[in-house]
Amino acid sequence: MVNPLLKTLLKTLLFLVVLVLAYEVAHLLWLGQSDGWSSLSWVEGVSHDGPSTKARDEDVGRFEKVISFDGETSSPLLDLLILSSVALAVVSAWLLWGRDYPPRRSGRWRKVFAGSLAAFVGATILGFSGVFGQSKETGDAEWRFFTDRLEVGDVIAYRKEKWNARRQLFAEGKLSVIGYRLFKYGHLAIVVEDPDKPGRKVLFTSAGGKGVNLDEGIDSLRTYNWDAYRLDKWDRIDPERIREGIRLCREKSGHFFGYDFTGMLALWNEDLKPEEGSEFGSEYICSTAVVTLLYYGGFESDAAPRRELDLVTPFQVVRAKGRFVVPPELPGSEEPEETEAP
Repeated sequence: MVNPLLKTLLKTLLFLVVLVLAYEVAHLLWLGQSDGWSSLSWVEGVSHDGPSTKARDEDVGRFEKVISFDGETSSPLLDLLILSSVALAVVSAWLLWGRDYPPRRSGRWRKVFAGSLAAFVGATILGFSGVFGQSKETGDAEWRFFTDRLEVGDVIAYRKEKWNARRQLFAEGKLSVIGYRLFKYGHLAIVVEDPDKPGRKVLFTSAGGKGVNLDEGIDSLRTYNWDAYRLDKWDRIDPERIREGIRLCREKSGHFFGYDFTGMLALWNEDLKPEEGSEFGSEYICSTAVVTLLYYGGFESDAAPRRELDLVTPFQVVRAKGRFVVPPELPGSEEPEETEAP
């Protein structure tokens, strides 16, 4: 007589495997362009009554994807092997121990169960070992082709290969990569001019343990998967206010406490629409740092939340429209009024 608890457990496992296989097939056939969990795609939606809806057509701005680069290798065969081995293991376990009567040639089904279980364990260990998802070799000439096309103001949305993200999350305990598995993009940065080395392009972003920073140049993108988005009408952005915004963010942001953990958990966001330097906050996540800097420079995004339970994701930033506004003059930049001679 089969143990009722074991029978229920095997039924549950079989049901879950069928669900996962159905999702993977649907993702392959229809959802291939939507990375992350499709069930969370609603989180990355953009407000339908944002600032762009109240602007004239000529003042509406939007992002366009201009470059796509893959610096990591992908491993779809590994996913196929793991899914297949799990399916065989669960089906064979059901046939052996989930039914009232054992199947014919039960010895063969025991071998199938043992073999598929071993294949699953082996493939998972390989995935976590880093054998798959390694950086690709990109020649200098090929890399220059991409970097020469990057311009100041381009927003970089980072992607990550599945097994690389899983390895960093489960084997190395890096919680910061969980966004790569939940959403289309897991990190965001904007290309700016290095304030200390004019002419050099660096990445303005925010990261856990660092806060707002300019630590990486564009050559750091060589080992990542990323898409570059370009804001149309970039000439309407005030470069002086962008430079001032970078300075203010770096001055006010800390390191560990400069990263907005409440914003990451969608609990609370800093003021993302500062008009003056005193209104800048001290804590930002990568996406809110970019949104805040763009606002200070003259672009108000539809992705900006209302200081409520609202998560600003990288994809939300680059898919959102916005409106160009004329920001106020920086203190000390006004031209002195002419006075008449007595």
